[in-house]
Amino acid sequence: MDVRSFGLLGPLEVVLDGRRVHVPPGKRRVVLAALLLRPGQVVGVDELVELAGGSRNALQTAVGRLREVLPSLVLTRPGGYLLDVRPDEVDVHRFDRLEPRAALALWRGRPFADIGSDVLERDHLPALTEKYLTTLEARIEADLAAGGHERLVPELRSLTGQHPTRERMWAQLIVALHRCDRQTEALRAYDDIRGRLAEELGLDPGRDLQQAHRQVLTADNRPRARNDLPGDIADFAGRASDLDEILAAVPSGCVAITAIDGMAGIGKTTLAVRAAHRLASRFPDAQLFVDLHSYTAGVEPRTPSDALLALLTALGVPAQGIPDGLDARAARWRAEMAHRKALVVLDNAGSAAQVRPLLPGTGLVLVTSRRRLVDLDAASTISLDVLSEEDSLDLLTSITRRHGEDCREVVRLCGYLPLAVRIVGARWRTRPAWSAKDLVRRLTEQRLTELTAGERSVAGAFSLSYRQLTADQQRLFRRLGLHTGEDWDTYLAAAVIGTTRAEAERLLDDLLDAHLVQQKENGRYRFHDLLADHAKALVEQGERAEAITRILDLYLRGAENSARKIAPGRPKFHSAVTREPVDPPVFTTPVEALVWQEVERRNLRAAVYLAAYEGHYGHAWQLPSNFAHYLWLHGSGRERVEVQSVALAAAHALGDLKARAEALRGLGSAYMDDGNPKAEEHLREAVVLMRQIGDVRGEASALGLLGMIARERRDYDTSMELFQRGLVLMREADAPTGIANALHNIGINHAERGENEQALAHMWEAAALVEARGDVREFGVTLNNIAHAHFDAYQDEECLDCMERSLAAFRECGDRRGEALALSDFARWRYEMGHLAAAGALARDVARLCREYTNLPDDEAVLASMREVRDHVGQMTLLMSLSLDALTSGRPAESIRYLSRFQDLEKVRRWWSDERVLQQFAAAHLEHGDRETAIRYAEQALEAAERGHQPRTLAFVRATLARAKAPAPPR
Repeated sequence: MDVRSFGLLGPLEVVLDGRRVHVPPGKRRVVLAALLLRPGQVVGVDELVELAGGSRNALQTAVGRLREVLPSLVLTRPGGYLLDVRPDEVDVHRFDRLEPRAALALWRGRPFADIGSDVLERDHLPALTEKYLTTLEARIEADLAAGGHERLVPELRSLTGQHPTRERMWAQLIVALHRCDRQTEALRAYDDIRGRLAEELGLDPGRDLQQAHRQVLTADNRPRARNDLPGDIADFAGRASDLDEILAAVPSGCVAITAIDGMAGIGKTTLAVRAAHRLASRFPDAQLFVDLHSYTAGVEPRTPSDALLALLTALGVPAQGIPDGLDARAARWRAEMAHRKALVVLDNAGSAAQVRPLLPGTGLVLVTSRRRLVDLDAASTISLDVLSEEDSLDLLTSITRRHGEDCREVVRLCGYLPLAVRIVGARWRTRPAWSAKDLVRRLTEQRLTELTAGERSVAGAFSLSYRQLTADQQRLFRRLGLHTGEDWDTYLAAAVIGTTRAEAERLLDDLLDAHLVQQKENGRYRFHDLLADHAKALVEQGERAEAITRILDLYLRGAENSARKIAPGRPKFHSAVTREPVDPPVFTTPVEALVWQEVERRNLRAAVYLAAYEGHYGHAWQLPSNFAHYLWLHGSGRERVEVQSVALAAAHALGDLKARAEALRGLGSAYMDDGNPKAEEHLREAVVLMRQIGDVRGEASALGLLGMIARERRDYDTSMELFQRGLVLMREADAPTGIANALHNIGINHAERGENEQALAHMWEAAALVEARGDVREFGVTLNNIAHAHFDAYQDEECLDCMERSLAAFRECGDRRGEALALSDFARWRYEMGHLAAAGALARDVARLCREYTNLPDDEAVLASMREVRDHVGQMTLLMSLSLDALTSGRPAESIRYLSRFQDLEKVRRWWSDERVLQQFAAAHLEHGDRETAIRYAEQALEAAERGHQPRTLAFVRATLARAKAPAPPR
């Protein structure tokens, strides 16, 4: 962590990355001090030469040596130098932004004490000293207002001795003595300063002294204002915008109420007290604080009547003047406050009903509560979130003085919760032998146990909130702790307690108002990390197994329902669901089903691992089976292999041959798309098991996948034999979707052999079957391959018509990735047709769709994401499209760079025709003016095309080679 600070208010102090840096005496210190006085601004060379003495060469030498100790911070700019630091990193500038007590803590002695510059001292020391003394007087004034007169007398006697003509300090000494009932000493002090002023300066006492003198003479020794605020804390961190909002809510003639709510330990009271201290001078008559004890261990919540008694007493109302009834006390309270400029902090409120009688008619009221007081007419409501990572680090550093990157992991494990950070900081500060790694280990092993220090604990704070819940709310809170995903919706909440969504939503709203759950977006809920741990720890022994089963049943039923909508006609098998959810998710369109699986993707994955860990092996293999198709559609190769591997392990543990066969087929398919040679081994084993248990359709499906592997090797005879066997079995199983899939694959084989008539016949038959089944996406895929066959047969009108229908089908079912893949084919065909502008526009649309469906800002981010999830097809599609766009837009060098990156994907290039990649290389080099390289690539493309059976592509490659070999046109 980059922690930097610079000090001029005393001996020079430089701290970089938590380490003190020594700057040797001499010109270096003078230059540094001058730059620190104007951080981030250019200081002229002539000015620095005058300050440091010597010449410009001497200045350059000093700057060079300064850079040795402050690397990269001293920058050369036209006319001078600039120190690349922020004002808040320099104590001189930070001094003005802090409260008096915190500002004074920065003063370490005489400024510029060891700099060695008479000019700097002459020009800056008087103003800094005056600023220090004014701030010191402000701090003393606040201490006097808080009733600290007795302890101030010795300090003020010393200060008046050091500054014998500073009238405000003498006035403060007189007031302090007076309030200690030392009137004689107070009057003597007044006489002393009056005589000194007359003798030395020829002046009469000013207003402050005269007012202090009158207080003594009128025997009014009471503090002028009541201040019940707890002390402000020095290690306050973050909350700048929240604090600004509170400070802006100052009333004008009526009461202003700011309600601050948030989860336990979030720092509500700390923020309210900090704001109250900042506002104290604007409410000079009283600053009152009442703890309503709604969440205090072992203490009953304070009644409004009791709170009013405390408030009226604080204002000096005698006991006999305080009425008994609530309404009468509230009226007297409003009357007492009517003519006062006062601020009231009502801390730890449990409800709006507890607060309303305590509201005055004027002034500012700050209310803190763990609940959202939605029925309180507050002028401003602030719901606190956890601190940012940087603010959490600042808080930890201020407590422990520890720095370093490992501290980031410490505050992350604290959930960025201020209470947790404070507890960890307090423990760490008293255990200097612990390293950050020691602390991380302890927090990782037993987080809530470690977050305890003395009477303070995170678990204890959470328990107080939990005890305020009803039995139904507690049950939902506990059981949600068993959910291992990132967030959840009302379906999961309803399922986990066996109720309706409407009832679950009502309970979730209650938990939301109590800040026991969070809602980052409408309809989605989550726990803070530490609350999740607490909820899980509260689960009762007899409910754990039932709650986990309900969670798994909900996700499995949702996955089944959505999978059937995404891919109608998929094979069915006996579901592992044991407790039907009262209110399961229902989908009316493929788009709704895809959206649900996208939103619940991480939860479905988490459910797979939860099922395997808890021994629910039926769920553990069926869940991947029902959402692996979605992962395939989205190119999530890595995740698909992972969950299918869990499925296979669960099937082995279950001892169910059907489960094992399905898991082998699923993992084999995942391996196949990932380029793993284990694919064929798993699929062949699946075929054997399917045949053994008599699962005809399952055997046919596995044979089809083996046929695809053979086709990728261009072993068309083996591939065709496997597809034909699969077709026979699918017909035997009377599985229309499986029949269509087999016909489709047979058609592709014919197309790759150049047998377009047979290809079209098979694929149109397949298209009719999937269209009749309502499988919109599969219809789009089939139309795409039909368009390909028409293209190879020079039937351009039919090709473009099928392509448009294919794209419409992808849009209808919501498969944007599928649309992008199809569109890339479309772009290539338009390119080979000679429609260069249209090809470039379509290629740009491919890139746009990829950015949209990945929700990433630029092409490089998309490619990095695809590489991370192992979406090999997506990477190749996007690289080829970017290359085609560059080629058709007159940027051949850029096109070549994308093609070179494509060639690096050796493991997965089996999906693409080498002849097309090589032809595009040749065309790009030709456009770039490198005919020799263009000819070499074109000849390689021709060799590859001659091995295939697509005469149109062969003709296009020959045309490219001819262009490359043709004489260059005259310039």
